[in-house]
Amino acid sequence: MSGTRIHGLSFLLPIAALALALFRAPPPILASDTSLSLSPAPFVITSISVEGTNLLLSADVPTGSAQVTLEMRATLEAPWQDEASSNVQADATETIFTIPQPTNNVCFFRLKVTTLSASSSEVSDELQYATMPSLASTLAPSGDAIFHFKGRVDGSDKIIITHDGALWNHVNWSWPMDPVMINDRRWKPEKKNYLTIVGHPKFLPETFSLESASLEKIEGRDVVAMECATNALIVYLDDTPPGPGEYEFTLHFHPTGSNPAKTAPGVAANLKIAAQIDGSDCLKITSREATWSHQNWSWPTGVALNGVHWDLQCTNVLENSGTNAFLPSGVNFLTARIINRKGRDLATMRADKDALWVWFADNPNGSDSYELDISFGRQ
Repeated sequence: MSGTRIHGLSFLLPIAALALALFRAPPPILASDTSLSLSPAPFVITSISVEGTNLLLSADVPTGSAQVTLEMRATLEAPWQDEASSNVQADATETIFTIPQPTNNVCFFRLKVTTLSASSSEVSDELQYATMPSLASTLAPSGDAIFHFKGRVDGSDKIIITHDGALWNHVNWSWPMDPVMINDRRWKPEKKNYLTIVGHPKFLPETFSLESASLEKIEGRDVVAMECATNALIVYLDDTPPGPGEYEFTLHFHPTGSNPAKTAPGVAANLKIAAQIDGSDCLKITSREATWSHQNWSWPTGVALNGVHWDLQCTNVLENSGTNAFLPSGVNFLTARIINRKGRDLATMRADKDALWVWFADNPNGSDSYELDISFGRQ
């Protein structure tokens, strides 16, 4: 159901807006998208994804289709060429094409179907597939590869970046209504939309590190957070106030040779953070104290750090000493790893040598219980 964040309540949108919100828009790799009409017999390309050196295209086809042909052209002026054909089994409503990934930067795809009851063919709307140059095509003066984002966000989204591409996962509220800009290239994200390149080098060449990347937040009224995952980097965008907000950030991917030397693991320890979250919050933890910064909606309740209860209405600073000690001395923050998390939206953390930064964001209406378990000093 579509609605508007209003401090625990939801106002329904008009039926026309609700129908648009429920319509499954195609999630291809896009530079721009095509408007598709609702019909009782859908005939559209619903997704384009990259698998190795191949493209996988999924399509919804009308019941009673006999054969579906995938057509492609490199430019708007070029003639359509048959790329692949598939015989449709009886009562099937979906087909999948696997083709080699094109070598040109922009391609247009459409479908042509022949039905059992008609000898003539019908064609679908065309769909654009586009890529962008490698992040290493234009280096910063420091030698870093750059991922620069600028756009409007309304809700919670995450961008998962690997050496092969960037995947947009939408979590709550509205998709970006306008294209976002990645390194001055337009990207219209849809559910699980994938942005990549063709040819070589990779989207992010292996000579640049995912693990040592740094985030520079330029603009944004709410959460922009970064988390390292296995062979990936995740950027979380959480905009909890009503309506969309403007966001801009830059990821700096440093050359692999610039990775800092490994340090001693420090004292082995665990930290469990628990809270009832309604809105967005940021927690900074040092060896000396924890400082809670509330950003939007209601202040958290039921806050505890390793069982030490913390009343934020009394103070937003909790000293790590005496009966309030929540971490032992000698912890190396650079060894921090998330081992478990709970919550319907965002719970993440990022560490540097002197501090640990934790972000919570709860975009849906109302509040939810969140937990984040962090391990130190262990492989």
